[in-house]
Amino acid sequence: MFEKDKIIIIIPNYNGKEYFYGLMPLLNEEKYNDFSLEILVVDNNSTDGSVEFLKENYPEVTIIKNKENTGYVGANNIGYKYAKKKKAKYIYLLNQDTIITPNFLQPLYNFAKDNEFGSLQSKLLLWQPDKKVKDKINTTGNIIHYLGFGYGRDSGLVDRKNQDIEKINYASGAGVFLSMEALDKLDGLFDETMFMYLEDLDLGWSLQILDYDNYLIPDSIIYHKYEFKRSMKHFYWFERNRLWIIFKNYKLKTIIFLFPSLLLMEIGQIFFAIINNNIIAKVRGYFWLFSVKQWNILLKKRKSLQDKRKRSDRSIIYTFSGQILFQPLSSPFLKIANIFFNIYFKIIINFIFW
Repeated sequence: MFEKDKIIIIIPNYNGKEYFYGLMPLLNEEKYNDFSLEILVVDNNSTDGSVEFLKENYPEVTIIKNKENTGYVGANNIGYKYAKKKKAKYIYLLNQDTIITPNFLQPLYNFAKDNEFGSLQSKLLLWQPDKKVKDKINTTGNIIHYLGFGYGRDSGLVDRKNQDIEKINYASGAGVFLSMEALDKLDGLFDETMFMYLEDLDLGWSLQILDYDNYLIPDSIIYHKYEFKRSMKHFYWFERNRLWIIFKNYKLKTIIFLFPSLLLMEIGQIFFAIINNNIIAKVRGYFWLFSVKQWNILLKKRKSLQDKRKRSDRSIIYTFSGQILFQPLSSPFLKIANIFFNIYFKIIINFIFW
């Protein structure tokens, strides 16, 4: 008897009850003929009654309740291990603060069953029901700046209809379809060390190193209750993880070639941290990253990834950006920085042959 492919939607939850009122009724209506679907909520020790709410109203949802907050990374990794035991072919990571559209998985599965890939990005639109223009973009696939920053492409712009499937640098973790085969070759989902933020950038970059591409599937649409200011409260995690990714993913020769711009960017980030009262967080990140314990972990993870490498730094970095073109961050200082760092990038990539 033919056995359908299994897809598991993984939703990390931390006090997300308020979001479940909008999300869960829609997810509960999703029915597909081509594959079997399971919804898994991994709870990070919530205290708002969200687990009890799910058990009472959605008993068909599988729940794993953690005794502590394992972060976005830890919760998804637990979900990945569960999916592996259940022999799922694909997983879909879904933020708790999202609203799905009907049959959002079908375009992803249609592409997945006929193509090799690492990750597939749903088109993420901003959830703004009270606004006149409802179809503003959260991201149509994320972009990697060569110094480790990541940002949503087309963020804040009005949605372009009838887009084609296309390759992207990496998929946002808010709504991403992943190949279990590719993850198994990577030896897992997210780097556990990162806890939260930029783990999706690291994953997309690592998948490229293993010769798996990431794609935008624009016919799969979900809405995201995204707030940039809410994300920027976690400056510590952004900055320490950005440097962690650079030192782990680039070849050593590439890091040496990029060092002048890396150093200048660090000076700029220190200045940015000072004027935004984040200097303590920035310094904490340095102490964490350059501690003996973390450096030993970094070297082991770096060796593990580099030993699996199938794609050159040259081919990957050519797809990166020398500019940060992210509407919520627009400022005169960023425009000046973009000019300098982009010129350096355009010059230096011509000398990276490995």
